[in-house]
Amino acid sequence: MRTRGALIALAVLLGGAALAVFLLMARFDTTLEFSFRDSVSKQWVWDSTARLQDRLILAFFQSDAGPVPFVFSRLKPGSWTLGISAPGYIPASVPVKLRRGANLLPQPIEMVGFEIPNLQRFYVFEQLDGGDIVCQLRPVGADGRAVVNHPCLPLWVETRVAVHVKDGKPVTEPMDAGGARGAELFRGHLDWRWDPAPETSFRYSIRIPGGRMVPDPSLYRVIDYLVVVPDPRIIRPDEVERLMEKAPALPDFGAIKAYLDRAGKGILYFFDTSWNVKAREE
Repeated sequence: MRTRGALIALAVLLGGAALAVFLLMARFDTTLEFSFRDSVSKQWVWDSTARLQDRLILAFFQSDAGPVPFVFSRLKPGSWTLGISAPGYIPASVPVKLRRGANLLPQPIEMVGFEIPNLQRFYVFEQLDGGDIVCQLRPVGADGRAVVNHPCLPLWVETRVAVHVKDGKPVTEPMDAGGARGAELFRGHLDWRWDPAPETSFRYSIRIPGGRMVPDPSLYRVIDYLVVVPDPRIIRPDEVERLMEKAPALPDFGAIKAYLDRAGKGILYFFDTSWNVKAREE
């Protein structure tokens, strides 16, 4: 019995020592907590990689409620560089000085997107929402497939809405081909909306407000679009705005193309036209 009691006492002693060592190590484990986000949308950065010392973190959607914190553990104290990269973004390098214990970067690291990878063009699809027309902008790659997850770039979107006519008269049913633009009902630059929800396939949309369109009893519309995609490494948003203020008006695609080819450094631009757009719900 005395031997058994001694063994129990030794086990308790060893267990207590192990627990003390664990708590001591946990207390002095060097960690770094940080977060990062898209500089425009303030949301997740798709397919991102964070590196520090010999540690690696891969992240995708993160959260549609804003950036979430990441933690590197079992780090070595000292001066190091935290690197973050993702397709279509300028890589970020952040110097960090790690002290033994918990370390925190209090502000999110801003990741600057510069391109929608593999972008070839935009298709636009419309749906009515009361008197408004909601337009979904769908980026498409050179392979003909939709580009679903990509940086949020500060697009410039111009639209023109006209009556859909044939032989000078408003059309009364959808047409497979033919037709022309009649009276202009709306023209202008519109702000876009970004949808960060993971289940969303296409994230950019604009809304053409019915209250800003000229009332017209015709049944169908023609909508022309100009989508300008800036490269923030080369051109600032205010420079894009000044550039587009002097651009020829839609739907003079040839004149716009010539103007932007001549003056538009640091941008890509795309045209699209939707015919047979319903003017109202039946």
